[in-house]
Amino acid sequence: MDIWLVYIVKTLLLPVSSLLICSFIACFYVIKNKGKGGFFLVTPLLCLFLLSLPLVALFLAKIPYQYKALDYSEIGRLKPEAIVVLGGGSRSYAPEYAADLTVKAGTLVRLRYAAYLVNKIKLPILVSGGSVFKEGGVSEAELMASILTKEFKIPVKWLESKSRNTAENAQYTQLILAKQHINRVILITHAIHMNRAVKQFERVGLSVIPAPTDLLPSSKIDIFYFLPSVRALERSSMVIHEWMGHLWYALRYE
Repeated sequence: MDIWLVYIVKTLLLPVSSLLICSFIACFYVIKNKGKGGFFLVTPLLCLFLLSLPLVALFLAKIPYQYKALDYSEIGRLKPEAIVVLGGGSRSYAPEYAADLTVKAGTLVRLRYAAYLVNKIKLPILVSGGSVFKEGGVSEAELMASILTKEFKIPVKWLESKSRNTAENAQYTQLILAKQHINRVILITHAIHMNRAVKQFERVGLSVIPAPTDLLPSSKIDIFYFLPSVRALERSSMVIHEWMGHLWYALRYE
C-alpha cells in the first residue's frame, strides 16, 4: 500500500480526527432530526474529553507492557555489540538552524539519550530512519548522524537510511549489522513505542536489550490528573497509534 495512503488512513483513524469527524456527522444528524439523537453528539465529545485527561492517558499507556529503564549493571553480563537509535520524525522548517530540515523533538530526545549511553558504555552506534514521503530526499538517519557528530560530538558508525516505519527499521538494520556479524543490540526509542519496536527487531532475528527513554511518570496522583490537557491527549493518541501499529504489522508482516 502506498505510504501516503497509509499515513492518511492512520491520521483519520486517530482520536482527534476520527472523533471530530464523528462529532460533525452527529451535528448534522441532530440538526436534520430537529434536536433528536443528542446521544450521537455527546459520545464522541465525551471520548475526546476522557482521552485528554492525564489519568486516563496514563492508564491507557500502562495497559501494554512497559519496559523499565536500562539497568547499567547488567551491561557486562548481556554483552551488547552496538547501539541502535530509531528516528522519531523530522520537520521541514528550521530557519533557526538555517536549514530546510531537522529532526522533531521526539527524535532529539532519543539522540540525547544515545549520546549519554555512548559516553557511558562506549559502543558503536547505528541510526535508523529514511525519507518517508520523498524518495531520494535527505534521510532522517543523515539528520540524526549530523546532530550526534556536530552537536553531541558522538561518532556514528552506521546509517540505515531506507526505512519508512518500525518494521523496516528492523529489517534494514539487521541487514547492515549482519555484515558486521553483530546480533545483540541496545535499542533506543520512546518507552511507549518500545514494545512494538522490540517485536519487530526480534522478528528479524536480532537480540534486543531495550533502552527506553521518556518513561511514564510515577508521581502521586493530584488534581491536575483530572484536568484536560493537550499533553494527555497527545499521549492517549500515541497509545492508540501503537495499538493500530501492532494490528497493522500483524496483518502485513507476520
